[in-house]
Amino acid sequence: MHGYNTIHFKKSTIIYIKDQIPKDVFYIITKGKAISYGTFNYNIEFNQGDILGLVNILLNEPYFFNVKAMEDVEAIEVDIEEVVKTKNEELMIKIAENLDASFETWLGRYYMQLSKNKEISHIRTKEEIMNMADVYNKNGFKHIAYKLYNEYTKLFPENADDVKDKLSEITPIEEPQKNDDNVYYYKKGYCLYTELEYTNALYIIKSGIIGIYNIINSKQITRAIYSKNTMIDGYKPVLQYLPLSTCAIALEDTTVKKVTRNELINMSEHDPELNLYYIKMVSVKIRNTILKLMVLTIDDILSKLLITLYYILKTEILTEDVNSVNLLYTLNDIKTLTDIKDVKLIERELNRVRGVSISSDGYINITDMKSLIIEYRNCINRLSSTHHHSMMYF
Repeated sequence: MHGYNTIHFKKSTIIYIKDQIPKDVFYIITKGKAISYGTFNYNIEFNQGDILGLVNILLNEPYFFNVKAMEDVEAIEVDIEEVVKTKNEELMIKIAENLDASFETWLGRYYMQLSKNKEISHIRTKEEIMNMADVYNKNGFKHIAYKLYNEYTKLFPENADDVKDKLSEITPIEEPQKNDDNVYYYKKGYCLYTELEYTNALYIIKSGIIGIYNIINSKQITRAIYSKNTMIDGYKPVLQYLPLSTCAIALEDTTVKKVTRNELINMSEHDPELNLYYIKMVSVKIRNTILKLMVLTIDDILSKLLITLYYILKTEILTEDVNSVNLLYTLNDIKTLTDIKDVKLIERELNRVRGVSISSDGYINITDMKSLIIEYRNCINRLSSTHHHSMMYF
């Protein structure tokens, strides 16, 4: 890429310092290596083509870790305004690919930790697919189960009788209506895609709610719940690590615009704010995944819950300036996100937190966001002072 300043960092130079406020520029490494440190129990190496510091600028959050040049580093310096206003397709593709790869890397680490499985798995067994469908069916996610049972009959036609009765007991939800602008209307309960299929589409939610789930160790895990003005990615994971695969389901009647990445880039040429929107959404997912990983590595129950509420909150209010919000997450969703076994324990601990209340049907309500953020900051400071592998930010 041409037209950008080239910056040189000598070996051992500190490029970023943890907890500092981000600059208005980020770097794309063109030569050399850098490394982060003070992050959990391992460091992250950055090489040619990797991007440093972008996520922090986009989210307006302090740098999550220290970054040092391992050898002489050459990088191009890009002002964040370039991203907001750019019509440079090469730059946007570069940023999107880099953020997507970073997101998958962290997601892979998170699910390896969650599943306690260090082996990379590539193939679903007959038993695993049946188990996935049965878990969703038992939990009332009938349309996901219906689609998975159907996939089972296609993948294992000789065993189709295994699911014949199960399929006959489920009434499938009618297919979505579509208008000329590629906007789809999904009925409540409709499964957009399962863990066995990829749509190679981005879903921009216009109205309604979509839940993202997957099955790990025979348990249904809540990955995320998204509402209006957020985006879901139905693309096939590059890493091919099966726990990265998810299913998406409309939790209420939902309207969604489907686009490909190329279509989004083309749309961005006429609407520069879409550039920022897409990479901000991926940045939020990176930050959230890192915090989810942190939740799994600490023991304190209250800290687990505060960190979880913080990243949910920062996603929910991405485009709103409010001090209270009724979250889309229930106590049971929090249980699967945190891997805390006892819902009653979660409820008891949350009742101790200022600015948090629980509705009669088990949903989490934030009544005073500022108080909750203060609790979260205090929690992070406590963890930083008692753990050498303190919080890592990207």
